[in-house]
Amino acid sequence: MMKLIANGYLTGEPESHLVFINVIIGSLLKILYTSISNIEWYSLIQTVLFVLAFFSNLYCIIKYEEKDKRFILVLLNLSLLYFLSRLQFSYVSGFLAISAVIAQLYGLAENNRKLLAFSVLLMFLSALVRFEMFFFTYPVFFVLFLFPLQQKLSVKVAFIGGILIGVSFMINQLSYKNNPAWNIYLSYNKARGSVTNNPNINIDDENIIKDLQLNAEDRTLLKNYIFTETLTEGNLKKLSSYGKENHVAVHQILMAVYSNVKAYSIVMMILLIVSVATRRFKITAAVVLHILMIYITVRYSNIVQYRILYPTLFCLLFLYFRSLNLNKSNALSGSLITLSSLLLLVQIWEISKNTLLFNRKSGYINKIESQLPKNSTYLVDPTSNQYLITRKAFENPKRKYIFFGWLTNFPYGTKEQPDYNTNLYRMTEYPLIISQKNYNRLKQFIFNKKIHIITNNDMIIQTSGKQ
Repeated sequence: MMKLIANGYLTGEPESHLVFINVIIGSLLKILYTSISNIEWYSLIQTVLFVLAFFSNLYCIIKYEEKDKRFILVLLNLSLLYFLSRLQFSYVSGFLAISAVIAQLYGLAENNRKLLAFSVLLMFLSALVRFEMFFFTYPVFFVLFLFPLQQKLSVKVAFIGGILIGVSFMINQLSYKNNPAWNIYLSYNKARGSVTNNPNINIDDENIIKDLQLNAEDRTLLKNYIFTETLTEGNLKKLSSYGKENHVAVHQILMAVYSNVKAYSIVMMILLIVSVATRRFKITAAVVLHILMIYITVRYSNIVQYRILYPTLFCLLFLYFRSLNLNKSNALSGSLITLSSLLLLVQIWEISKNTLLFNRKSGYINKIESQLPKNSTYLVDPTSNQYLITRKAFENPKRKYIFFGWLTNFPYGTKEQPDYNTNLYRMTEYPLIISQKNYNRLKQFIFNKKIHIITNNDMIIQTSGKQ
């Protein structure tokens, strides 16, 4: 979705306001797309930044580590390449932040000022790509691992990075405030996110229903990420305030965060136990602080995306392996080499499997699109987006779609569609695309004159909503 905003697919022309990405990067992309439009600059820049993080780590390992430890850390660093097969801006931001931590770790230990200056650049780039990812990764490692090395110098480095990040944040905020349409969207999107990602809100609570005068349509559609006209920005903010008063249990919060990342959760728990058993208490503290930050954020704000978790896990493993005295134990070195090699083999298998699935999905999407007339603009149900978008970084949809979900109330949608409605089921003049499953559940609320239903065998059935 970020790419489709940047390259002009959703807006009609290249756009610098990329919602979660700083407008500084957006402005650079707008210039590049305007100058040479046939290159997918967004994906290219994300790839370059990821490779920059990878080689930054590699440089530090080769320059400052020796023998078995160097080899093991190089193997571990190779595992990052897996994420190029799932190129995504949150991952890029997270691994840039982790590379800043690693560069500062060696820079402070070796008093290498050039490396420290480069680490500030990595911090800055991480925050530009996605500030939340930087916030959930860098601070924990700074407090436990960087600050104790050289307190004055580490604070100076973090301060300079913080100033740059603060200035970029102000530039981003001013850019939105000086553009009324985007400022309205940003405010609405924050209110939307505070509700849809908040496990503390029970939309069927009697007090909420009475206070906001929500009917069955309002509540049912909200559960499916669709917003009726009743759910204005003001009412969404009221809903969010209810969430602050009604907290779910601790175990439910943690389950909500970790339910889709079971393998990660297992590895993190093993690392927690092993770090205690081997008296690597800084690693233990980092794991605990990381979980605590996530818990506090979910309890008092909203869901933390799982993409935050993997960069943190990588850094914890890196720091743990680095803390071991491998030169005195051939058995330990052999075990870690075997473990790292197995991880790489699993990743290679996963990449080949994902490539097969992505190619198969592309075939499904081509089949669906071939059944849709070319000269129409289609509304896409937010719970059906996955039927029309691949994860391939350099591909764009072949038909013109308006996507809902976090793009609800998107400025160009409201500008170009005279009867724009946050509830796409009430935009009667525009054809709707929806899966068979979602149509069966929600058809009583659908009023579009033309509805294209995606069946289980990727065929399109055309019907009409309630008149």
